[in-house]
Amino acid sequence: MLLALFSALCISSSAQITITASTFPVAGDTFRIAIDMNPTNIQAITPPGGNQLWDFSSLQIDQTNEVIYQPASAGVHSMSFPGAELVTITPNAESYLNVTSTQFQSLGYAGVAANSFGIQVLAKYSPPITERKVPLNFFDLNPQEFNLTLPFSSDVLPDTLLSFLPIVPDSFRIRLTTNRTELTDGWGNCQIPGGNYEVLRIKRTDYISSGMDVKVPFLGWLDLSGLIGGGGGGTPIGNFIGTDTIVSYHFLSGTEHQEIAAVTLSNDQSSVQSVQFKNNAIVANNEVDAPGAANIQAFPNPAVERVRFDCTNLPSEEYTLKIFNIIGKVVWKQNYAISGNRSMTLELEDFRKGTYLYSLVDSKGNIIGTKRLVVLKP
Repeated sequence: MLLALFSALCISSSAQITITASTFPVAGDTFRIAIDMNPTNIQAITPPGGNQLWDFSSLQIDQTNEVIYQPASAGVHSMSFPGAELVTITPNAESYLNVTSTQFQSLGYAGVAANSFGIQVLAKYSPPITERKVPLNFFDLNPQEFNLTLPFSSDVLPDTLLSFLPIVPDSFRIRLTTNRTELTDGWGNCQIPGGNYEVLRIKRTDYISSGMDVKVPFLGWLDLSGLIGGGGGGTPIGNFIGTDTIVSYHFLSGTEHQEIAAVTLSNDQSSVQSVQFKNNAIVANNEVDAPGAANIQAFPNPAVERVRFDCTNLPSEEYTLKIFNIIGKVVWKQNYAISGNRSMTLELEDFRKGTYLYSLVDSKGNIIGTKRLVVLKP
């Protein structure tokens, strides 16, 4: 019996992989990413443990993205990030990264970010974010805290965001504090369209606290949340103040530089909200609606100043309409009571030009539909 137990332990331990620095991104890497915003039959929420099978082979592509890693010197703002080795460049921003023998770190970015109201910023994480830490083994725990401060002049903010203030401040600053815990809680095989990979699963929990300060003549910096009350006081700018919790699972291979899959859970962690996965380019996009089924449609699309969302054949209950940016972050949401058919109009003055996804979700977390929305600006 002892021999059998010892043999079983040896077999189990040998099946576990170890993530090493050989999987860190390097200059010249191109990560092709697919996103399924309405995943079905995805069993990612499993108990911790080993020798698991995560079958994501039914994933569909709602959106694609591509990340290219270049030497840091290729970025316009490289001098602002001394020590950076890599940069990824998009039309909106440059993100700078550092690589050591044990850590792959995000230093910050220069350009337009989701939390900066479309304003050009130079943002540095303090301390840098450890995106990956090696060697990584089953049941490793990695807690960290990082902060971000984004200062900018009030002159660059839309008037609609300042109308609730009795006076216009000299400047603003956004404060973001993230407490992150990563636990490597599982290992096994992850199947995605076009590939099977031996992986470690990391459960990541982010507690993100956001605040905003205003600089007032003769008074200096003041916490805006204290001026407008808890929950933002119903003001437009209050939507950017508060605490969010984001829970996700990340699947890493011992052979691939790119993450195999990243699964974002619903707020109550009972269902899968979206899946970002390695795009092996074999899945077709599908946005066909069944006749007579519950549906949501945007018109016009592309949209310039405003867009109307037409909902049809909906059972009577509460729904949430969400709009996501290109990286899957919710940039706008609103709750509606809908029964049957209803149309909702959204003004797009605070949206930047680009491609978004919109999604309608019922009170049980069921997704009625997820589709693309293109915003154009003159």
